[in-house]
Amino acid sequence: MNARTVSLLLGTALAAGGVAGQPKPAAPTAATLAGAWSGTITHEGETTPFALELVPEADGKLLVKATIPSMHLAGQAFGSFPMKVEGDTVGLGPFSFRYEAGAGTLSGVVPEDLAPVYRIPLVLRRVERIEAPARPAPGGTLAEPVWTYEAGSALWAGPTHAGGVVYVGGQDGQVHAVDARTGRRLWVFRTGGAVRTRPTVADGSVYVPADDGFLYKLKASGGEVVWRVKVVERPIERLPFDNPKSRYDRFGSDVTVKDGRLYLGTHDGNVLALDAATGARLWSFATGDAVLAAPALDSGRVYVGSFDKSVYALDATSGQLLWKRDTQGAVVSTPAVAGDRLVVGNRAYDVLGLDAGTGEVAWKRYVWFSWIESSATVREGVAYVGSSDAAAVFAFDAASGRRLWAADVFGWAWGQPAVTTTRVYCGTSSQAGYPAGHRAGVTALDRAAGRTVWRYEGPSADSGAFGFPGSPALGEGLVFASGLDGRLQAFRE
Repeated sequence: MNARTVSLLLGTALAAGGVAGQPKPAAPTAATLAGAWSGTITHEGETTPFALELVPEADGKLLVKATIPSMHLAGQAFGSFPMKVEGDTVGLGPFSFRYEAGAGTLSGVVPEDLAPVYRIPLVLRRVERIEAPARPAPGGTLAEPVWTYEAGSALWAGPTHAGGVVYVGGQDGQVHAVDARTGRRLWVFRTGGAVRTRPTVADGSVYVPADDGFLYKLKASGGEVVWRVKVVERPIERLPFDNPKSRYDRFGSDVTVKDGRLYLGTHDGNVLALDAATGARLWSFATGDAVLAAPALDSGRVYVGSFDKSVYALDATSGQLLWKRDTQGAVVSTPAVAGDRLVVGNRAYDVLGLDAGTGEVAWKRYVWFSWIESSATVREGVAYVGSSDAAAVFAFDAASGRRLWAADVFGWAWGQPAVTTTRVYCGTSSQAGYPAGHRAGVTALDRAAGRTVWRYEGPSADSGAFGFPGSPALGEGLVFASGLDGRLQAFRE
């Protein structure tokens, strides 16, 4: 789930039942169901508490409050709603519970609004009160930037460091090259559309796809255009998060460079291989929907995720399909290669370890109510990956899927973590009015244990998205992070 408030629509009467010849149980009223209901849900070896408080109001409706610790929601009011009844079930909006007065339980499954793929049993029992676990305050020391560069437009995807220069693209279509040590502007180039990808730097060139549908090759030294080629037929339209039709397609595919070839995914669902020298198309492979993250290259294969819920393995030379794996949730990140494993997340709340040779699922870990938008970073057999509504960064053993640690980072961690020998760095973001109260920031975690070493707290906003949604970059002993306030900033590692 991501930036959507769950609507609980409650129903009005309970159908009578009972044994023939015996009094039928009285239909419950709002007062009957009023109070606190709590339980623990389990799926794929993961458990999490879940509770509802139903408060009767003067008009006969119920005020619904939810406590979901895995989403950092405590007593969150979702609204006031009428009740409904059908047979021996009680309708609680997206919930369908069997009410058992004697046992004091509501039994059903987690609704599709919360868990879109799996049918997960849910039993809530009447309790005196709901005990929400306290959320520890953020740890670590407060950091300040070494320098700040004002780009003047929202910076979504994150920066790239190469050769002492930091490159970043903005919503206004401008690509900025900045001296990594000082933050001094070196050059600026304007594309014809918003830049929602990280620039890729290779062999003295910078490759940048833009939402005007073109891929640009620029000279790294001065930003001059070498060539541009159309990779998408029509300019890309991205709907804001508060639009009901939004697909949350906040990023696009970066370019992957290998052996004189460029590989990238497109918003219209293609994976392309281009000649790096000329931009000529070498091959194209069509997935079933948008490809919103860079392909991964390893051992002559291209691995890519698609919004069509699948991960693909293609022959790097010809683009021929080698295998396809349906993961049951949209894949908007780059599969991370870890030996004979691919580590990748999806919008079914799974982190998966796939067999790189066959695509078979070797392991799966479930992250409660949280899309996995982040590409994983693998270092020494450990995969580090961010999350969405879980507001956490996780460390998993890449071979087995065993969770090593989870760190609360107090915001959506959509970008790919940057990892050194001792630290894991991530940016966090949120949306104005979001009930979990996420923060905008940059966090440095101890790589061994996930403990917060330092953090930077950025500004929030009165409307729209804010924070650091993209991936940080490393270089010159500094951490580079870019935000929706248009600032590129550098911090000491």
